Amino acid sequence: MDEDAFNVFGVKKPLSNKEQEWHREMERRSFDIIRVKNPDTVDFFVEWDHRFQRVPAGGTADMARFWAVTYCRNKAVDIINKMGDKLHKEDLEERAKKGLPSYKDKNEEQNETYMTQRYPKTNDRELLTKLYSELWVGLVYEYGKDTPSTAPQDARSGEVDLTPLEQKILMELENRRVDLRQEEKPIVQPVTNAPRFDEPVSKEGLLNEVTDNGQTNS
Repeated sequence: MDEDAFNVFGVKKPLSNKEQEWHREMERRSFDIIRVKNPDTVDFFVEWDHRFQRVPAGGTADMARFWAVTYCRNKAVDIINKMGDKLHKEDLEERAKKGLPSYKDKNEEQNETYMTQRYPKTNDRELLTKLYSELWVGLVYEYGKDTPSTAPQDARSGEVDLTPLEQKILMELENRRVDLRQEEKPIVQPVTNAPRFDEPVSKEGLLNEVTDNGQTNS
């Protein structure tokens, strides 16, 4: 039975062996244990299916990969939003100093502040790469690798690359691992110089503030 016949009768076409291997590997990887870090001064709670995990302020937490991906995505957006709000507050204060009236039209305010190039964006690859590198500490444990298995092949090789930006960034961090040799209970590690969002800086300054040689500066 060809593909058209499956479509006509509404029957889902069976997966090939390679496709089954690929899906099985993606499922296994989702349960890998990843260590993430919260460089902020307040705890952050990541939600999945109405359940929450806490990543302590200035500390780390170990969680399944699918939790870790969700945490990095949400925390990165949280940080970028704080950066934007900080710049917005500065712009309004500067406007008042110049004797200009307050904005009456919200669209005009958005276009002259958040929509400008100076403001950080959630699709800025450079900024997201720095944030994810700061938030994603590394792999702690590979789930399901305690028994021998053949290396899975990518069933999607040769197709157009539709990989989301977030996944591409995480793939670049794939080989980063947590060194457990010197640890007994590596659940929480203090992080110094958590970021502050109350000092006036340019967009470039904000980028440096988020990540500067692996550290977050006040």
